[in-house]
Amino acid sequence: MVLFMNAQDREERGLDSGARIALETISEDGIKRRVDGLTILDYPMPCGVVAGYYSGLNPLLPLDDCDRISGTPAGKSIPVRVVAG
Repeated sequence: MVLFMNAQDREERGLDSGARIALETISEDGIKRRVDGLTILDYPMPCGVVAGYYSGLNPLLPLDDCDRISGTPAGKSIPVRVVAG
């Protein structure tokens, strides 16, 4: 699986393009959510933002983080941290 990241963000973290990392969800519900084995690809996107493919990153989504009216999960905005893979 790949993770798209701004090259400046990657460099500031001391990571090489193509490095394998993991993502962890930043949440306060006490549940650890992590996806390992992601390969960083440089992509021209805003600093502070990463992106990946929907199905592969589903484990990062807190199920209770959803719209109050529709119940739709907030899958397009999940706070995460990049960690060593």
